[in-house]
Amino acid sequence: MSFDNIDIHSEQGNLLTFGNPELDRRIGGLPIPSLNLIEGPNDSGKTIISQQITYGALVNGFKVLFITTEGTSKGLINQMKSLHWNVEDYFLNGDLKITPLHTAGMAWNSEISKYYLTALTNFVKKKLERIDVVIIDSLTHLVTHADANDVLDFFSSCRYIVDTLSKTFIITMHPYALDQDLLIRIRAFCDGHFILEIRTFRNKSALTMTISKLRGATQPVNEIISFEVSPAFGIKILPFMTARG
Repeated sequence: MSFDNIDIHSEQGNLLTFGNPELDRRIGGLPIPSLNLIEGPNDSGKTIISQQITYGALVNGFKVLFITTEGTSKGLINQMKSLHWNVEDYFLNGDLKITPLHTAGMAWNSEISKYYLTALTNFVKKKLERIDVVIIDSLTHLVTHADANDVLDFFSSCRYIVDTLSKTFIITMHPYALDQDLLIRIRAFCDGHFILEIRTFRNKSALTMTISKLRGATQPVNEIISFEVSPAFGIKILPFMTARG
């Protein structure tokens, strides 16, 4: 898979590109620093999009901390390699740090959720000196049973880190994890808000990404991008496109 590297200190300002020519052409990249939320149900492509962003960040010279609640370091590296995103060298030289956070099968309640959210915040703060981009995939287990104030405190901490230390966050989450009122408040913290879905176009299922919000975007973004995941191409953009109403 080939693409043009973009200088992270270009005349247009700092930009975190996806490392995918079509995505970069249609979206332009994520402004740096920024706080970004990617929502979607199971199998809608949240992990793949976060991996694509990781790859784009690494090849453009950023240092990435990838926190996964759904896999292992080896599994993440192998999955990315299967899509022609070979990040093993970045992992070995320390530009990519992977931290598995095992959450499946736990008896979650508000106290355990608060503990994990606090521990996660403290862990990220300790790693920030040598990290540019923090990716959390996914936050679902940690917030589903959490008190609203604890969730707001976590996103407030992320917002503070973005604004004061110029770090960039990409956080994935299932939309059912929070009630709508709280979700609306969380979205307000974010600079970027992406909604992933599984839709049917012309009797064919496809993954879609709607850019609901992207502050500081270098170009207007007002379309639903359809894509599929291909072992040969990674993320392949499909010719099904719908303008937002």
